[in-house]
Amino acid sequence: MLGAGGVAVAAVTSGPSPAEVRAAKARLEAAQARAAQAARQAEIAKLVSALSITPASGSSAVLPSTPVTVVSTYGALASVQVSGGKSPVSGVLAPDHFKWTSSSGLEPGTAYSVTATVTGPDGVEAQQIASFTTMKPVQTVSNTLFPYGGATVGVGEPVIVKFNHPISTAAAQQSVLSHFTITESDPVPGGWHWFSPYELHFRPQSYWPTGEKVTVTSNLDGWDAGDGRWGTGQVTASFVIGDSHVSVANLATEHMTVYLNGTVISTYPLSGGSSVWPTMGGTHIVMDKEHVVHMVSSTVGIPVNSPGGYDEYVYNDVHISDSGEYVHDAPWSVGSQGSVNVSHGCINLSPTNSLAFYDFSQIGDIVQVVGSPRPPASGDHGVMDWSTDWSQWTPATVQAAPGAPPASTTTTPPSTASTTSTTAAGAAT
Repeated sequence: MLGAGGVAVAAVTSGPSPAEVRAAKARLEAAQARAAQAARQAEIAKLVSALSITPASGSSAVLPSTPVTVVSTYGALASVQVSGGKSPVSGVLAPDHFKWTSSSGLEPGTAYSVTATVTGPDGVEAQQIASFTTMKPVQTVSNTLFPYGGATVGVGEPVIVKFNHPISTAAAQQSVLSHFTITESDPVPGGWHWFSPYELHFRPQSYWPTGEKVTVTSNLDGWDAGDGRWGTGQVTASFVIGDSHVSVANLATEHMTVYLNGTVISTYPLSGGSSVWPTMGGTHIVMDKEHVVHMVSSTVGIPVNSPGGYDEYVYNDVHISDSGEYVHDAPWSVGSQGSVNVSHGCINLSPTNSLAFYDFSQIGDIVQVVGSPRPPASGDHGVMDWSTDWSQWTPATVQAAPGAPPASTTTTPPSTASTTSTTAAGAAT
C-alpha cells in the first residue's frame, strides 16, 4: 500500500480480541481440570482397590468373636469407624497406619457397617464402606455389677457380678474372666471366686485400703459362652472405699467393739443369739441398712403364736446376713445386753447405741462375730466372701490407674477367732 507522497506503508493486522483470549484460557483451564479430576479419580480408585475389609461386605452369620480388620497396601488409614451395635467397637491402628484391628468383640445378631478412610501420598482421601451381620445366638448372656457407680463402700465390700444365664462349665467360667478389667488407684492383690453359676465375686486379699478408687469394667461382646450362647453388653462401675469400719461382736463377753481406721471409738453391750438360735459366727459385711424392718418369725419357720414367735417393727437395722440377722434396736433386751444372749440370732443393742451404730455403718463394713457356736454358712452373702479361704480365689490381673502409687499395705482385721458348731440360726430380734 502507498501512503501520501508515494511512500510505502506496511499493513497492520489486529491480534485476538480480549474475549477470544478469555475463551482460550477457559478452554485450557477446563482441560487441566478434567485432567486433574481424572487423575484424582484414578488415585481414589487406586486407594480403594488397595483397601481390604474383613469380614467381607455382605457376610452373614459372622461369629461375634471375629475381629474386624482393615488393611491398606497403598494409602495410610486416616480413620476406621464400626457402627451398628449398642456399644462402640474400639480398635488399634498400627504404627505405620496401614492396618487397623478391632480390640473389642461384636454383639450377636447385629448388622454392622465399617467405614474406612484412607489418605494417599498426595493428600487425596478415599473411603470404603462394608457391611456384615453377626450370627443370631440361641441366647445372649449379660451381667450386672455391684457396687453401683459412684458409691462409697466399706473396706470389706466385694465386687458382685450376676449373670442372666448360668455359666456352668469350667471352660466358660475361666474364659469370661478375660472380659473383666479391674483398675485401682492404689493396686492391691485381688481374686475371683464363683459362688454359683450365676454369681461371680472379686475381692482384695485383705481389706481394701481406705480411699481406694476402684473401676470395674465388663465387656462381654464377642465372648463365646458355649452351647450357642454369646455374651453381649459393656458395663462399668466406679466406687470409692470409705473409712475403715471394723466391729467385733464378741458373744462370749456380750460386747461389741467398734474400730474407726484401726482405733477403738466405742464399746457397746450386746445380746446375741441364744443357745437355741445362735448368731452366725464369722466375718460379716454390712449388706444394707433400713430405719425400720417388719420382722416376722414365720418367715424363718417359727410360728408367730409359738413361745419363740414374734411379729415386730424393729428400728435402726443394719443387715449382716441372708438369714435375717441384723444389728438393731432392742429395747426389750436392754437388761440382758452385756450379760446374756437372748435373741433369735440378731445382735441386740440399746436404742441409743443402735442409732449410733446405724449412723456409723455403710455397705461393705466389717462386723466380725466371734465366740459363736454356729459356723458361717457357705452360701450366705453376709459371710461367704471373707469366710472363703483365699486359696480358693483365682488371682486376678489388677491394673493401676494412671498415676497410681506403689501398692500399699491393706487394712487388716483385728486378731480374732470363732468357734464352730452345726446349730441353725434364727432370723430376727
